[in-house]
Amino acid sequence: MNKIFFEFGFSIWILILSILLALSVTYIYYKHTNPHLVPRQKLLLGSLRFVALTIFFFVLAEPLMILIQNYFEKPKIAVVIDNSQSMNFKFGNIDKPSQLSQSLKSSGIEQYDKFPLKYFLSDNTFTSIDRLGSAKLTRNGEGTNLSLAFRKLYDVKQKENIQAVVLFTDGIYNLGENPLYNAEKLVLPVFSVGIGDTIPPKDIAITSILTNDIGFIGKTQSVKAAIKSFGIQGKVAAKLYDNQNLIDEKFIELVPNTEDYSVIFNYLPKEEGFRKLSVKIENLPDEFTNLNNTQSEIVKILKNKRKFILVAGFPNPDIAYLKSIIGSEAGSEVSVFIQKKGSEFYEPQPNRKEFEEAETIIFVGFPIASSPDYLINWVKEELERGKSFLFIPQLTMDFIKLKRLEEYLPVNFVSNNAREYSFVANFNPSKTGSSILRVADGINDIQLLNQLPPIFRTELFTRPKPESEVMATIKVNNTDFREPFLVSRDFQNKKSFAILGYGLYRWRLLGASTHETIGKSRENIDVGSNLISNIVRWLATADEFTRVRIKTNKTRYFFNEKVEMIAQVFDETFSPIENALVKVKITDGKQTFENVLPHIGSGIYSSQLGPYSEGDYSFTAEVFVGNNKIGESKGRFTVEKSNLEFTDFRTKTALLRYISQQTGGKYFHWDKTKELQMILDKLDLKTKIIIKKEEIAIWNNLILLAVAISFLGIEWFLRRQKGLL
Repeated sequence: MNKIFFEFGFSIWILILSILLALSVTYIYYKHTNPHLVPRQKLLLGSLRFVALTIFFFVLAEPLMILIQNYFEKPKIAVVIDNSQSMNFKFGNIDKPSQLSQSLKSSGIEQYDKFPLKYFLSDNTFTSIDRLGSAKLTRNGEGTNLSLAFRKLYDVKQKENIQAVVLFTDGIYNLGENPLYNAEKLVLPVFSVGIGDTIPPKDIAITSILTNDIGFIGKTQSVKAAIKSFGIQGKVAAKLYDNQNLIDEKFIELVPNTEDYSVIFNYLPKEEGFRKLSVKIENLPDEFTNLNNTQSEIVKILKNKRKFILVAGFPNPDIAYLKSIIGSEAGSEVSVFIQKKGSEFYEPQPNRKEFEEAETIIFVGFPIASSPDYLINWVKEELERGKSFLFIPQLTMDFIKLKRLEEYLPVNFVSNNAREYSFVANFNPSKTGSSILRVADGINDIQLLNQLPPIFRTELFTRPKPESEVMATIKVNNTDFREPFLVSRDFQNKKSFAILGYGLYRWRLLGASTHETIGKSRENIDVGSNLISNIVRWLATADEFTRVRIKTNKTRYFFNEKVEMIAQVFDETFSPIENALVKVKITDGKQTFENVLPHIGSGIYSSQLGPYSEGDYSFTAEVFVGNNKIGESKGRFTVEKSNLEFTDFRTKTALLRYISQQTGGKYFHWDKTKELQMILDKLDLKTKIIIKKEEIAIWNNLILLAVAISFLGIEWFLRRQKGLL
């Protein structure tokens, strides 16, 4: 059943009155003419004018035609096939292409006709195909994102009558989050077919590199590489390179029945700028592939020495905790000023020079009611100059006095009640790629962070600023209050961070709860301290202000992946420039690519460029306003062949089985799919009424405007012929 509705930008009665007015004006205009016209001529000219005016009034009313179609649609079954590179592997008795082909044939899915089938290919993307065929199954996807596949299926389900899912995959996902949540959200039975085996080939692989995104000249930083070994024994060499220069070499003794290893290099930066750090393992003659023997990261090296000021309203355990973390960073020093009774301070006393020399200012429960105004003024002056700011509240502090510095914080304070309660942090899974949240290598950082012990907070309510990023909220009794906990802000070259809770020292004292997730061999990882260290390091890396800032959304891309380039342009008052011309030159030393970034808004210019072939690239953005060049900015990124599909080879049977059980489906081994068709036949799938709604903006139709103008043109031509005044 089809229905058509019309909606207007204002009342339909106004439109009717407007049309009646057009009719009246036309009638009066042509009632008496000079020279006199016969009635037939008056009717023709009046009709032309009336229709033209009616169309104009109709368009001004912004009419919207809504078409609603209701129709019955038979139930469909979605067939999703893993098209990633791992489905191409052949090792030992494992031949995944043959297994997939046999499972498809044995299941009879290609000839299945009781319910319509809709086919999809899943890798690092998710695409629909009309039918299966050898040409469709390229098995060359550079990653596997099963969570994306289930999320896209959820979107398809809203438009089509999808009522079951059949999934052919090895279950190895290396992009996105755990697919279980999105699979359950589908509320559809998932019948999974496991391709491959749980026995991996003989191989060694570097699975990840963990190091600071920012380094400092003369300050040694660790570069930790996580390594997996499958069936290889003996001593192998791992080497660290800075660009093409060998920096360090370590030897690893591989033993039977042990898969996970790690090696830590010491890297001492000597030059300022962007550096490419690569860890490589020597190629072994009997390993499955050497495509996974290298991993790289690009780090930015800055000038050394960072000075911090910590101001506290009263002595508390968080002061010592923060001081120990900052003090453990080579090249960093912290001056601590603690207020005591009245407006006095314990020794040492704060002095103006210390604040002028500091690069980051930290408030811990400061200010309090008796805090001196001169010190708050010192801080305000330094923050105005671009110093970074870290704020940590405590039980008793004066938020009214803090209002004077609120413009430099990432949140606005709505209200506060000094009533204390405990909570746990709830970290946002979408922030997985943030360098601030990288607290351990080769482990799910978000999972670890969400196991941090509870800390304290008052009944504080805040509102994040538009430019701020909320990294974590609070959870009380397993209920997410969506109230910000960790909030960062990087705006107009001013960085600030708010940790809206206290008792942070408990993260170190009570952090044993994360050890079960980390594993016995990694119990020395201090998740909470690593998080604080990352926050402090992020604040300490504020660049000197430039009118042009450019960056890529990451520093390492895979072959065939688009490079997202983002530029920010400001004038001398730090206000965004909206009419700039941003020219970007990208070069690998052999050829140069030039692009112009389109304006997005608020002084931001961005575009997706490429893809580019494998290699190391540097880029420069030059910005012009009119004929004047106002500045430039530089950066670097690298493009590599993806090795995501070569870091794990074992079929995730347990995961696939669990997904099927939780969704009401069933798991099948690749050579036991004969009963799949019979099980699908028994499904009680229902025909569904599909409601399709389409909106057509009639007022935006150029044909109507063209008709109105044509009618007025014809009227004018005929009037001239008749000599009408």
